[in-house]
Amino acid sequence: MADILTVSALNERKAYVSNFPLEFCQSEVEEYFYRFFGDEVISVYLKTDFVHQFQGAVYVEFRSKDSMEKFVNSSDILIIGDYMLDKMTKLDYYEKNKERTKGNKERRIRKREEDNARKKEEKRQDIIRQMTHGAVLHLTNIRTCIHGNRNNYSDDIDETELGYKHIKEYFSDFGRVAHVDYNPGDTQAYMRFEEEGTALEVFKQIGADKGNVLFNNCLVDMDVLQGETEIDYWRQVVTILKQIQRKKRVNQLKKERRMQRTSVQNS
Repeated sequence: MADILTVSALNERKAYVSNFPLEFCQSEVEEYFYRFFGDEVISVYLKTDFVHQFQGAVYVEFRSKDSMEKFVNSSDILIIGDYMLDKMTKLDYYEKNKERTKGNKERRIRKREEDNARKKEEKRQDIIRQMTHGAVLHLTNIRTCIHGNRNNYSDDIDETELGYKHIKEYFSDFGRVAHVDYNPGDTQAYMRFEEEGTALEVFKQIGADKGNVLFNNCLVDMDVLQGETEIDYWRQVVTILKQIQRKKRVNQLKKERRMQRTSVQNS
C-alpha cells in the first residue's frame, strides 16, 4: 500500500511536456529545464518508441506538487526555436490518453461493425442480382395431402417420390417448373418456377390469395415468397449451387489426376 501511495505522490509532482523537436537528445532537454527552472526540477524522462527514438514528449519531475502546478498553470509560453511546447500534469495526460484510447477502441469497433454491415449488404445485393424474383411458392400443411392419394400412381412408387412428382406435375400446368424443394416427412415444400413473377400469377390464378388452395383433395396453405423471406430462400439456393459447383471442380481435378497417372504408367 505504501508503494502505491509513493507512486501516486510522485505522479502528482510530474508534468507532461510535448512538441519538442524530434532531433533533441536527453542532455539538450535537461539543459532547457534546468536552465529555466533550476533546482525545482529533479529529473527529466524522455518518451521513446520501441526502437528508442525520441517521440518529442517528456515527463518532468518537480521538487513539489506546488512547483509542478505553478509551471503547468503559468501563462508563460514555452518556445524552442520554431516549436511551441504544450504542457499539462502527468495525471491529466493519463486521463486524456485514457479517453483517447477509449475513443480509438470505440472507433475501431464502430468501423468493424460498419465494415461487417457493408459486406453483409454487398452479399445481400449479390443474392438479389442472382435470384429470380417472384418465382417461389411456399406450401405448408402438405403431409396428409401428399401421402393421401395414390390412385394415379403405380404401387412401386414410394411416398416421397409420389409427393415430389405430385407437386411438380400439379404446378407444371401453370408454368415451367425449375425445382421442387421437399424433404421426406416435411409438412412444407418450396415450388420454384423458371420465370420471374410466375409464382404470384399462379398464386392468384388458383385462388390461393384467399389463404389456402384445394390440393390433392385437401386444403394446403400457400403463399408467395417476398421481401427478406425470398432473399433468405435464395441465399440458401445460391449456397447450395456453389457447393455443387465446388464439388464438380474437385471431382474434375481428381479425374484429370487419375488420367495423368494412367498416362504415365502406360508410357
